[in-house]
Amino acid sequence: MYETIQTESQRTRIRLIATKAQAAERKLNLYALDNVLWALEDLNLRERSVVPGDVVEQLLAFGVPYRSDVKIPDLIELVFTAQEQFMNVEPDEINRVPTLEELEAYFEQSRVA
Repeated sequence: MYETIQTESQRTRIRLIATKAQAAERKLNLYALDNVLWALEDLNLRERSVVPGDVVEQLLAFGVPYRSDVKIPDLIELVFTAQEQFMNVEPDEINRVPTLEELEAYFEQSRVA
């Protein structure tokens, strides 16, 4: 019994760590894309048309399709689109359908209470 409790406790801890790691990774990706946006906005405000190599590398690293003929305002929109995958994150539990056993247990508790 003790081993079962210990194992479940370890699983819970591992899930919590994994969830925190995913949230941290999501935030870091958003932060990095924000930095790309700042660089592109600065180029746009200064009416530049050439994107520096380091910004191009960052765009490509996030899967933003870059071509030299794409205008900077269009690149900004593409970065916004890339950010969406990190912004629209919902917990897994929100849309989960309860199992039949969970529903039975829930209604059994309701009758007892």
